[in-house]
Amino acid sequence: MTLAKWGRTSPYGMLRFAYDYRVAAGVVHASPLFAHASMPAYSLMGQAIELALKSFLRARGVEMTYLSRKVGHDLSRALQEARALSLHRLIQLHDFEMHSIDLLSYPYRGHRFRYIVNGSLTLPNWDFLDLSAHLLIDGLHDFAIRSTFGRDEGRSMLSKRARYFHVPKPKKL
Repeated sequence: MTLAKWGRTSPYGMLRFAYDYRVAAGVVHASPLFAHASMPAYSLMGQAIELALKSFLRARGVEMTYLSRKVGHDLSRALQEARALSLHRLIQLHDFEMHSIDLLSYPYRGHRFRYIVNGSLTLPNWDFLDLSAHLLIDGLHDFAIRSTFGRDEGRSMLSKRARYFHVPKPKKL
């Protein structure tokens, strides 16, 4: 598989964006300027999880048209489809982590974090959600690189960079 195979949206590109959204969610969540249960933070975290799951699905050969039209912003459906394609072989999510993603799915897919809607809203525990996103992003890193660039090129890239996206691999002394 080569980069050209993926067109404009590769598994690695989606996962890199997932990482950026998770970092941004953490910054917003930690900011003293926002309430502890900040809607923008939850929206950013939902975006991170959506992109991580879609990165896996894309690497497994799912077309972008299917991801955008059928899966959409439904985190529960993305998780279900990823599990059906053996996500568990790469990442072990516990029930509480999957439940936190499912709990976030309803308000996220309905854009409840972007628009004011009267009524109550049950939000997942932030730490469980953050852990879920971290496990997905970290656990898919090498898989996304090898899927996007091919086994040999991916192996070469992994030998030259750190596991995270914007951090160069430390030089040996």
